[in-house]
Amino acid sequence: MLVTIDTSNISNINWSASGTDRVIQNVINIIKTFKYEVAYDRTMGLTGKFIDKPLDEAIAFATAELIEAITEREPRTTVKEANFTRLDEDGNMSFEVVVDVG
Repeated sequence: MLVTIDTSNISNINWSASGTDRVIQNVINIIKTFKYEVAYDRTMGLTGKFIDKPLDEAIAFATAELIEAITEREPRTTVKEANFTRLDEDGNMSFEVVVDVG
């Protein structure tokens, strides 16, 4: 099943998620987390090395990190696409990530 996650529209954690919804929640948690942010799992998440880079470099670097982090941390999914969608007025990048949950 293909699921599209829009990073600009990620809501709060669904603590009662199960099955496919739980897998999608795990992917969202990976996307929202920077490395060293989780006390007992310091290697989970994105490095943030794309911050303060020129936009083209930042997009490429962040896209690669998203794909790598999701692939490494949630083996029940396969990343099909990760596309930059917009840059907001605060400089936050948004992506549309398509994963196959299976």
